[in-house]
Amino acid sequence: MVAEGAVGLLGASNHRAWRVERARALAAAAGLPGYEVLQYHHTYLGRHTDLPSELDPDGDPGSLGGDVASYLRAEPGLTLVAYSPLVKGGYTRADKPLGPEYDLPSAPGRLAALREVAAETGATVNQVVLAWLMGGETPAIPLVGASSVAQLDESLEAVELELTAAQRERLQALPPSSPT
Repeated sequence: MVAEGAVGLLGASNHRAWRVERARALAAAAGLPGYEVLQYHHTYLGRHTDLPSELDPDGDPGSLGGDVASYLRAEPGLTLVAYSPLVKGGYTRADKPLGPEYDLPSAPGRLAALREVAAETGATVNQVVLAWLMGGETPAIPLVGASSVAQLDESLEAVELELTAAQRERLQALPPSSPT
């Protein structure tokens, strides 16, 4: 279908890195096009990925984890598409709080850094999240949904937001854990 022009790019979603690599190696050995786009849930906050899921008893393969992130950095021909980067309004809407999967010790400090950077740039929290994704060490194409023109405009404006190295460093810094 790629050779016929019916398909422009091949991609996969929610696979472990070893499965993607196996598929790409098999395609290359057969002289066929391989995956060029990988789609995973990816956002600013980390989330629990070690708990069994509907897709995999070994944990959540749908979230960008360290194995896939390092694979993407090693394979510059692959592009990351990040779905649900704004966690369904969880960063900004009181009626849609972040779920328990985001209840990690680092979350309060990272959310505080996110709000600080948004305030100093004059951007919204959502725009900072999107800019962080697009300009990160593993750049991502955020896949956003909008239920209004205002939400669409807000997301599109994130393309123009350039975070400084200091802001990125602050957003990446792991806050100290609180004593237990």
